[in-house]
Amino acid sequence: MKRSLDRKTKIALEPRKQPRQQRSSKVVDRILDAALILTREQGTKTPTTLAIAQRAGLSVGSVYQYFPNKEAILLELGRRWLSSFPEVIAKRIKVAPPTNREEFRREVRKLFIDTSRIYLDNATLMPVIEAISGNADLRPIQDEYDKDIIALYAAWLQHVNPALEEKSAKRLGLVMMEVGHACRLVGLKRDRKTFDLIEDDVEAMWLALVTPYLNLD
Repeated sequence: MKRSLDRKTKIALEPRKQPRQQRSSKVVDRILDAALILTREQGTKTPTTLAIAQRAGLSVGSVYQYFPNKEAILLELGRRWLSSFPEVIAKRIKVAPPTNREEFRREVRKLFIDTSRIYLDNATLMPVIEAISGNADLRPIQDEYDKDIIALYAAWLQHVNPALEEKSAKRLGLVMMEVGHACRLVGLKRDRKTFDLIEDDVEAMWLALVTPYLNLD
C-alpha cells in the first residue's frame, strides 16, 4: 500500500527556518555538507543529528535551529537533487515536436545529455537518495517527485504524439524513469566509461520502448 504523509508529518520534516543572511546560509551549508559526508561513509544508514552536528563543528542546538530532525536534513539534500529533473524534462516539451524518428532520437539524446549531467555533477548525493528511499518517513515525499517526473515524461510523449492515450503515456513514463534511474545508479558505482556505456544502453532501450507508440516515420 502506498504510504502518504499527513500534514503533521510534513510540517515535522520541513526546515524550521530559512537562512536570510549569508552567515546563516553558511551554517546550513555546513550542516548539509556534514550530513552528505556521513551518509557517504555509512551507506544507507541514516546519520544521527548528533553525529551531523559534531561533523559540522556545531552544537546540536544550532542544528535544531534550522532542522527539526535528521530526516528533514536528508530531505533537504534530496530535494536539491530531485528538483533538478522537472525543468530538464519540461524543456523537451517546449520545443517543436519531432516529425520523424531521427528527430526524436536527437531529442532523446539532448535529454540524456542534460539528465546525465545532473547525475554526474551530484554523484555524491546518490547515497542520500538511497537513504531516502529506504526511510519510511521520507519515501512518500520522493514518491511525490517521482509522480511529477512520470507526468512530465508522459506529457512529453503526448507532445510528440497527441493521439497517445494518457494511461499508456504514464505507463511508459514510469518505465522510463525507473529503468533510467536504476541503471544510472549502477553506472555511477563503477567508472565513467561504464557509466557512459550504460547510458547508451538505456537510451537504446528507451527508443525501442517508446518509438512504436509515437507514430513517427
